[in-house]
Amino acid sequence: MTHEQILELLPIHALDALEGDQLAEVDAHVSNCEVCSTELSTLYSVTATLTSDVPAPLGVWDRIEAEIEGESSSAKVISLEEASSRKGKGAMWFASIAAAAALIFAGLAVFQRGTINDLSGPEGVIVAAESAAEEPGAIVADFETDDGSVAQVVLSPDGEGFVLPADSLDPLDEDRTYQLWVITPDEQVISAGVLGNDPEPARFTWSGEVAGFALTRERAGGVISSEGDVVSVIEA
Repeated sequence: MTHEQILELLPIHALDALEGDQLAEVDAHVSNCEVCSTELSTLYSVTATLTSDVPAPLGVWDRIEAEIEGESSSAKVISLEEASSRKGKGAMWFASIAAAAALIFAGLAVFQRGTINDLSGPEGVIVAAESAAEEPGAIVADFETDDGSVAQVVLSPDGEGFVLPADSLDPLDEDRTYQLWVITPDEQVISAGVLGNDPEPARFTWSGEVAGFALTRERAGGVISSEGDVVSVIEA
């Protein structure tokens, strides 16, 4: 596949919907392409935002497909490989779903980037975090290791979150990244953002209850489910 084709598949990858040879080829490309790696990291962050709320109502994807097809009947579920190989309406359906996913991700990513840019870089993030930490009910906690605190996390009551790495947080190799996770009261562990191999102060959003946070080391680009080693865990 070309670079452009892989870029089009990244939103689907972020939804954990690629399989087999497609998944292997995209992963191989992302591991050697800074542009795609950065884009996938952004999409993973957006995925966390999308999945942090209550699940979609039953049958919602059936209704979306029926609207695209112009039919009222229930959708027939097919694999990605089968859909991408079909001609006519089947191929158009697959392309429409992929395009819709890309538009959703793009819109949310632009919104998130715009919000971050308004904070005027790392210094602005720190100022905003200090302000959020003073709000009644805010969560302020440190990721502790044997060597002391390596980062601080702040989460305001309205869901504005911040990660403030300390100087003691060692940079990782370029093929690795730090990743932030939110632990929910029902013990789900959900990605709240990919921080990079040498993190700067960063912002994230979260809606819902929080039981804790985790900081891990993962492969570059981040993952949906942690595969790396745990740096530190916070019980909120």
